Amino acid sequence: MKKNVYISYIPQESMNYKFKLMDRFKGRKYKHTDESFDVNTTTLENEEDQVLLAKNISRTDVTVVFISRSVLESKWIPLEVAYSLDLTTHLPKIEKPRGIVGVVIPDKGNDYSYMMKKGKKGIWYADKDKLPAIISSNMFNEKVIQNKYNVDYNSFISLYRWEDFLYSFDKIINAAYDKATNTFEDYNITK
Repeated sequence: MKKNVYISYIPQESMNYKFKLMDRFKGRKYKHTDESFDVNTTTLENEEDQVLLAKNISRTDVTVVFISRSVLESKWIPLEVAYSLDLTTHLPKIEKPRGIVGVVIPDKGNDYSYMMKKGKKGIWYADKDKLPAIISSNMFNEKVIQNKYNVDYNSFISLYRWEDFLYSFDKIINAAYDKATNTFEDYNITK
């Protein structure tokens, strides 16, 4: 079954990637960041907007967070990740979290070095210091390490390079969904 996807991103840096993703993987529902907000400064101060965001995320199975250069400056992306982890504040009947995937968007020349480097066994790793705390604290957070070199399961929020994400899209989305629905208790979650 195709999973529905919420896309969290900074419009000025990742809008084209949102369209590429939606165009390439048709046949599923997509929700995304409200582009009328300035994601670097907007916070949801009224209850109506908070409930609207919670409802949009609740209608999806997995949140895909596009990681770009300015991700640390965004106030909106951490909020969307927090809602994906816990909707109960605004929608008490929805106790199940959403799966979450981080996708690092390349710089010009297909360069990921601003955020990632290749580690042991050819696996790419993100620099946790360059990520919002709610993302970095939910990486490499298995309670009992069982998947040290399995990038799909060694973190509740796994990060991928854009090209790797496209290549293994269904596998990655399904793994994120599986972690949220079947193995959520296996991770030390920070909300």
